[in-house]
Amino acid sequence: MPRGRPRKYKSKLKALDAKKYSDRMRYLQKTQRIALVKFIVYQPNLYSSVPTKTNPRLNLRISSNITIPIEPVHNKESRPKET
Repeated sequence: MPRGRPRKYKSKLKALDAKKYSDRMRYLQKTQRIALVKFIVYQPNLYSSVPTKTNPRLNLRISSNITIPIEPVHNKESRPKET
């Protein structure tokens, strides 16, 4: 009765091929240049006939013509003072 864990590869030739492949992949990963991930912006076109989950009158949609203020809207003097 065999004892221990069974062999992963049936022959030494298959084990050698797997080792060569593993070493090659490790080498390619090590020598590959590290670059930033490409971010692809996807914005689907929504037409008026497409039903939405939220009511359009709630103004929850974001569009490109909404301006974002650079300065904060609240006044610094109206904040409670820290003690």
